[in-house]
Amino acid sequence: MHPFRKFAKQFSHFFGGSIAVQLFSFITFPIFTRVLTKEQYGILGLITTIMFFGVAIAKAGLSDGIIRFYQEYSKDPEKKSEFASTVLSRGFVLSVFTSLAYVLLFLIFQNHLEISKGYAACFIIMALSLFIGPLNIIVFRFLRVNDKTVFINVMDIVGRSLSVGLSLIFLIYVFRGFYGYFIGVVTAEIIVAVILFYWFFKNYKIIPSSISGEIHLKLIKFGVPLFLSELAFLLESYSDRFLVVGFLGQEALGTYTVGQSIAMYIGNIVIFSFSGAMVPICVQIYGEEGREKTEIFMKKCLKYLWMAIIPMWFGYVAVSKELFIIIASEKYAMAATFSPLILLAWFIGTLNVLFGASFYLKKKTMLQFVIDFSSILINIGMNLILIKRLELMGAGISAVVSSTVSAILMIVVSRRYFKIEFEVGSILYYIGVSCLMFLVVTQINTGVIWMNLSLKMITGTVLVALAILLKESEIRENLKKVIHGGSDKGLQLG
Repeated sequence: MHPFRKFAKQFSHFFGGSIAVQLFSFITFPIFTRVLTKEQYGILGLITTIMFFGVAIAKAGLSDGIIRFYQEYSKDPEKKSEFASTVLSRGFVLSVFTSLAYVLLFLIFQNHLEISKGYAACFIIMALSLFIGPLNIIVFRFLRVNDKTVFINVMDIVGRSLSVGLSLIFLIYVFRGFYGYFIGVVTAEIIVAVILFYWFFKNYKIIPSSISGEIHLKLIKFGVPLFLSELAFLLESYSDRFLVVGFLGQEALGTYTVGQSIAMYIGNIVIFSFSGAMVPICVQIYGEEGREKTEIFMKKCLKYLWMAIIPMWFGYVAVSKELFIIIASEKYAMAATFSPLILLAWFIGTLNVLFGASFYLKKKTMLQFVIDFSSILINIGMNLILIKRLELMGAGISAVVSSTVSAILMIVVSRRYFKIEFEVGSILYYIGVSCLMFLVVTQINTGVIWMNLSLKMITGTVLVALAILLKESEIRENLKKVIHGGSDKGLQLG
């Protein structure tokens, strides 16, 4: 299969799966924002943020190592078993250590945290999630290197469905306490783990005596810089939550978490679909066909990325007020003022996925970390100044500036290894189309808020789709072939 056609197919799998998963978030969002107080929602956001950091520490770059090195060991059954045994053993040790360290640190510092003691059980329960989650991610990466994208999507949907369903049932009906939500989340992860490890042990023979020190060191050498980069990404993305609760309090954190979460739901659909599909294919092309073919593939990916994120951002700005009132209720309506800035920062961060792949392929991951770390310093420094003066809007501005600086550095430095050209004309075209779409949809006002949102989304989507078909002859030709019953072999996406 042609590399870009493979990318398009796998991107569609991840994109469709991400939309399905995020739909659960949008469905449950109105429930949680109405059932929980602003303070409880702030605590939920804080625990979620801590889990992000904990999982990153427990993975320690291991998941990236699976994608990067699996092909080297997959051909020989003994080497494949050696690789799987080493990865799983390392992942188990890291998960145990991280979850125990988390509990210990919480018990030591809980009296120093300005958080009600009634919430302590919520933090402790999530230690189980910190143990199970990273191990599940390891299996998901093995699924990814085996191109099991449909199975991955199914498990994502099953996991999210169970998590949402059980957390609501335990919160409202079984335990009737805030901690019930977290028991539901952990229970769902345990069920998913059983299914995932059934597949894993069915396909991989784990032999403790075959654990390889050489593979272990290779994974550490490759993974540590990526682990530091992931921590840098999390600090840049979520350190503002700690500063918001410190400067503005738990209720302000609740409002900020709602505004940030909706933007991130949308951003994640693009960024994780894009990275999940693109990076493994880049590794394959670079290994088999070299730099030039890889550059051609990455340039084409960049073109389609602009085509997606520019109209999506303008559309989000146009509908954000109605979206927040419908999904999160009127009490969170002010989140629409800063949430578009957060989505813009995430979309800019998507460029780091593409240009950061250059460092990934050349094994210059420490250089990527240095760039990410510089962005953190800018983000935290600006937040310390702007949150005091501009409150939540200041956090949004800080996110955009730091993401932009990081992307510029990534683009400039990556040109040492891969030259990925921008199609300026295409970028300007989609900015123009998006501005026109924005002007049209903002004129829609029926007096009924849900009808406004529906009509704006439909109108905006149709206008952008027509503009894409008008410009992109390649897409037009492929669409014609699909309409006229063309086979998959007839699709030429590269």
